[in-house]
Amino acid sequence: MAKRRFRIEAGRYGGETVIGEVNREFVDFFIDKDESDLIEAVQGFEFEDEDMIGNSPKIKEDFYGWYECDNFEHQNNAYADSTWVYTEVPSDGSDDFAYDDEIEFEPYQLYGREAYHSDEEPEVTEWQTQEDVDQYVPVLAFHSAEKGSFAAWFVETDGEDFDPKKLAFSTVEMNLCELVENVWYDKVELEPNYDYNETTGKAYYASVGYFSPKGHDTPDKYSEETLEEFWECYDEEFED
Repeated sequence: MAKRRFRIEAGRYGGETVIGEVNREFVDFFIDKDESDLIEAVQGFEFEDEDMIGNSPKIKEDFYGWYECDNFEHQNNAYADSTWVYTEVPSDGSDDFAYDDEIEFEPYQLYGREAYHSDEEPEVTEWQTQEDVDQYVPVLAFHSAEKGSFAAWFVETDGEDFDPKKLAFSTVEMNLCELVENVWYDKVELEPNYDYNETTGKAYYASVGYFSPKGHDTPDKYSEETLEEFWECYDEEFED
């Protein structure tokens, strides 16, 4: 049978999110203040506007913009709870971004990777030692909420229909949002395509707090062996 090609998209709403280490004085200053005050200060440092900065402590040395404050996380994709769609496009790749006959579907969430921070200074408890407390670092989390086109993924079949049950995805769960990260079809990871990634900013969200590098659920923790456990759950879900 002739090959067929399908484009998958995770939704029209999402955005860019970063989590990065900053000065403790900055976190302590803003941790109990309104989010709008924090956003204004961050933009003030970016635009070098003293009126916006006010009496805020310095964010960190060599700060140029929120988008580069990202040594822990930097994600840009659709929200995890957006509406997924697939579209059949020409098999020769001549019009990958045709927008006829989009079909909505619900994929399978394989796992969620956690990257949360605490909005309170960590303390020693019955489940957290002083050593645990000492390894926390002060962070800024910043999210630009956007509308438009994010990543797309492509699937080729040997003539078969696209099977929504074969599409699985993972997410990154953060304080400010939950975003799509990786996508698989028939247990094969797909390469994201950003050729038509174009969005319009809708709002900013920000938070400061304390982040545990030790507890950070990083991508490298998801080896092939780890994924096998998730795929077993997937198989059980669709065993009928």
